[in-house]
Order: sequence, then C-alpha cells, then structure tokens
Amino acid sequence: MSKDFLHFMRDRVSNNQLTEPAPSHDEWWDILDAASRAADHGNLKPWRFKIYEGDARRKVGEVYWRHAKSEVEQLSDDKADVFIKKAFRAPAILLVYADIVDHPKVPEFEQLMAVAASSQQVLLGVEALGYAGIWRTGPAVFTDDAKEQLGLEANQQVVGLIYVGTPSVQAKRVEDTGVSERIVFVSE
Repeated sequence: MSKDFLHFMRDRVSNNQLTEPAPSHDEWWDILDAASRAADHGNLKPWRFKIYEGDARRKVGEVYWRHAKSEVEQLSDDKADVFIKKAFRAPAILLVYADIVDHPKVPEFEQLMAVAASSQQVLLGVEALGYAGIWRTGPAVFTDDAKEQLGLEANQQVVGLIYVGTPSVQAKRVEDTGVSERIVFVSE
C-alpha cells in the first residue's frame, strides 16, 4: 500500500467554507461509484444518494425550518429564511441514506454502518478531486417529517448530509488525533 494514500487520509479535514463549483455530474458518478465500494456485509448495497444543487437545496432548508418550528412553536415565520439559508452554505448537498432490508444475517445496524462507511468514502473521493466537504447532519433530518419531506420510504434512514464544494479557505489540519490513547494491541 502506498504511504502517499495514508498521508492523504491523514490530511483530510472537514471544511465548512465552501463555494462554487461543486463536482460535475460526471465527477459525482466517479465519487459515488468509489463510495459504493465500502465494506458491505451480505453485499446488500444499502447506500442511496440524492444530490441537491441550485434551488433544490431549498428542500433541505425547509427540513431545517420545519424542525425548528416544531421545536419552538412561537418561532415567527419571518425567521424561516435563517433556517432555509443553512442549506445554501455549499453549492451541493449530498443526502446519504440507507435502504434497510430485512435480512436473516445482516441486522439493520450493520446496514447503517455500511452506509456510514460509504459516507466516509465520499469525503475521501470529494477531496481526491480537489473539492472539500463537511458531514453536517443534526437532529432535524432524523424525524419522520424530514423523511417524508425528503421523499424517503418507511424502510429508509438518513445517515448524513454532506455539504460539498470548492474550499474558499484552507481548513486547519488536525495535528494530533490522540490515536495513541485509543489503541490496544492484544497478542495473547
């Protein structure tokens, strides 16, 4: 294995300062095809993707707004734009969700983990093509109302919203991950 790839992985960092352009449709195909190589017990391919661009991002913003309104009933309607604009912090938003099937050997939890693994692959693929991304999800998308707004079925579960674009500033690299405190080697 190439040490260059390990350095690339070490240098990947989330970036919330994103501008145009986002990946082209051809680049999205390449990124999502690579992401679809994630670990997948049972070869179920549970990952699903929706890309929101342009004005379609408003649909995601509406999810934020309706969730805020459900949490704070007295929130006035003139605040809607504050929440809707959150979906315009990047030129593209990738909705990653799991299509859960009933399987005797692959529980729902493993299917969700496979989709999370594909999400990490997306972040690496985005960066490999010179873009940047940040996994921004939050409680707003984990509701039945959000699933309905996003056109998901009862057996489908949101795993993440990944905001993608061109970095407008260089994000600070994480120097110390603290991994030395999180590893235990067991040899007996």
